[in-house]
Amino acid sequence: MDQNQPIRSRSDEFFRLLMNSQKIIYAYILSMVHNCPDADDIMQETMTLMWERFDEFRPGTNFGGWGIKIARFKVLKYYRSKKREEVFDEALLNEISDCYHRKMDEMKVRVSALQECLKKLNPRDKKLVEIRYEQNMKITDLAEKIDRPVQGIYKAMARIHAVLHRCVNITIRQWGVQ
Repeated sequence: MDQNQPIRSRSDEFFRLLMNSQKIIYAYILSMVHNCPDADDIMQETMTLMWERFDEFRPGTNFGGWGIKIARFKVLKYYRSKKREEVFDEALLNEISDCYHRKMDEMKVRVSALQECLKKLNPRDKKLVEIRYEQNMKITDLAEKIDRPVQGIYKAMARIHAVLHRCVNITIRQWGVQ
């Protein structure tokens, strides 16, 4: 039974990391391929190769980034196989991929800033945001739940969005990030 423990913990670690990164890897693939069935196939191939090469992954590094690198090669392979049918420009594909990575880095900064700004909301606004987004509740249901007019909830959410938008932009500037 002890012999299975390292394998079990290795697979547990792989699947934990994969669950945390799967959406971002798939989003990358879909942004490059634009065809859901083909993107699904590429994702499957990517996950398989990630598992086969999991020993090469260095713990403490960016698992999602590592997965995206593997996905990039799978996307290139996909386009090479389609070369007869479509125009294929590897340089353009690489440029799109690089742009995707830059945007993902920007998104991570914006998410971090948003998390900081959410902490600054007054308790009433924070509660509205939590109910609306964490519980994925429709505005009409939210209004009914807290016994407020639907229009009032729309106005409150618009005000909160504006406050958060301003706060995120100010926070990013304060951090010195562009």
